[in-house]
Amino acid sequence: MNYKYICQQSEVDRLLPTLMETSTWAMDTETTGLNPNKDKVLLLQIGTEDIQYVLDTRKVHIEPLRPFFESKAHRKVMHNGKFDYKMIKGNFGIDTEIIRDTYLAEKIINNGRKFAGFGLDDLVKAHLGITLPKDVRSTFGQGKVPEGDFTTDQIEYAAADVKHLIPLLSKQAGFLKQDGVADTWILECNVLPCFADMEFYGMYLEKEGWTKLINFHTEEAAKVEKELNEIAANVVQRDLFGEVHVNWASPDQVVAVLRNLRVKVKVWDRLKKEFVEMIISKSDDKTLKRAKDLPVIKLLKKYRSHNIRVTTFGQSYLDAVCPVTGRLHPDIEQLGTETGRPANRSKKGSVNLLNIPRDKAYRNCFKGEEYEVVETDDYSGCELRIWAELSGDPHLSEAFRKGIDVHCYVASMLFGEDVQKGNPLRTPAKTLNFGIAYAMSAMSLYEKLNAEGYPIELGPAKRLYYDYCDKFDTGIRYLRGKGREGAERGYLCNQSGRRRYWVKPNAEDLVKYPNGETDDAYLGRLAGIEREGGNFPIQSVNADMTKTAMIMIRDYIKKNGIRSKFMNQVYDEIVTRTHKDDSPTFHEAKKKIMIEAAQMFLKKIPMEVDGHVGPCWTK
Repeated sequence: MNYKYICQQSEVDRLLPTLMETSTWAMDTETTGLNPNKDKVLLLQIGTEDIQYVLDTRKVHIEPLRPFFESKAHRKVMHNGKFDYKMIKGNFGIDTEIIRDTYLAEKIINNGRKFAGFGLDDLVKAHLGITLPKDVRSTFGQGKVPEGDFTTDQIEYAAADVKHLIPLLSKQAGFLKQDGVADTWILECNVLPCFADMEFYGMYLEKEGWTKLINFHTEEAAKVEKELNEIAANVVQRDLFGEVHVNWASPDQVVAVLRNLRVKVKVWDRLKKEFVEMIISKSDDKTLKRAKDLPVIKLLKKYRSHNIRVTTFGQSYLDAVCPVTGRLHPDIEQLGTETGRPANRSKKGSVNLLNIPRDKAYRNCFKGEEYEVVETDDYSGCELRIWAELSGDPHLSEAFRKGIDVHCYVASMLFGEDVQKGNPLRTPAKTLNFGIAYAMSAMSLYEKLNAEGYPIELGPAKRLYYDYCDKFDTGIRYLRGKGREGAERGYLCNQSGRRRYWVKPNAEDLVKYPNGETDDAYLGRLAGIEREGGNFPIQSVNADMTKTAMIMIRDYIKKNGIRSKFMNQVYDEIVTRTHKDDSPTFHEAKKKIMIEAAQMFLKKIPMEVDGHVGPCWTK
């Protein structure tokens, strides 16, 4: 291995011309931990297959290398570059531009057919046949800065990581090109700094307001629990003190109580082709909807509503506030789903900022600095507009081109009368519009409308469903056609080239599917692929569009010196926090940028952006 250990500042100064002469370098860091606001970078490695420079950042400053890091003419190959970007930014105040990430490349190449094994050692072994040593890794990341020189083993371990990155990417590049997903990879690499900044800067959580919400829902859950216990007392044995003990958060205990209460639900009998009443056997939301009018079910749903606010959106958020910055720092997987949408990582100490309740009481707790305002901007009816664009459905297209409320437009077509906002007939139209793209069935429509407080019998619900399918036949045929294509080919590509694979079920696996091609589990898996296939083009274009907008917004911020930071991104919603003096100009520019990004994907259907500015996350 040809490496050079750099521990003298004069050597750093001489390194810059060398770095600027070559357009592609590999980069990595060794750190004392994972928190860029607290932990330290110990070693910074920059290299190629031929030469590796290992900089001891305890002894040298890397400020002279800033032009290299910030250069858009130099590619920096990294593995999980979001982490290294944040550590470099947190330690040295430098933004690293034009990252090319091997982790993202592997995720894109195997999207939907591989779900583990994305570590650098896994990829180097798989693509290059080289086994990286693991035992030295544990000597880094002990939470403190070590004294004295690093060992030869430590330096060689650090150098090896960058030695193999460019050859690894060269192997991956063949697959990216072969599958036509190179542009998708570039998009994900370019949006990486946006998500990294979002995590690094984080957001403030108003402790007092959040605590009030926890206390309110805790008290309300306790009240409802008492009422439930009074009902359960008729069928549950009391303890020696006459108390009833039911864990209403336990599905098994809930089912036991409901069965003892002889709660019945209507279940569709496929042989009789009608609903029959049966004693309840499950306590999931879908089942409970079928008995939603019973007092015990109403109380149970109320209890769950309050309880989830306590268990899911409670103390864990306060505990996740960083003691160093006083802010929440999300941990986002930018390729969290096979459609390209992000997801919050599920790990200890992290919280999900993508599924925060939409009511203002919760979102108002998320804020910026005192001198900042929060801009909440989202694409209006994004998925429906994309569906209209991709399918060419004439009716949906007409509604969007005329700027008509699409739910009112659809309701007017279905019910043969002029439906405006506020008319209850808008509800079933809205439910259909959003549900059809997710393969909603007539039965699901019937159950969902009743659960939403729109009473309807099964017969009328079916007629409404099939009337919708008939009137919007072009759009429906597009969805079903894409679903069948996905099931037959085992993959789909969207208009930008993003590809999703499915692991197709094997009917010859008689252990898994005893009845072969007629097996219910086999048919169910195929149906699942068709549902996901119909939705994939829509959701993936949504993801590509929003990520493109984020890249353009970041470029605008940096080019114009705007004091603004990414705060959150929830599907087609981009949240920023900006200095009050900069916000008026920036917010108008941000909305225009989002429209411009949408127009790169939607050539026939206009896009609108709903914008809100306030002291907190307002939508």
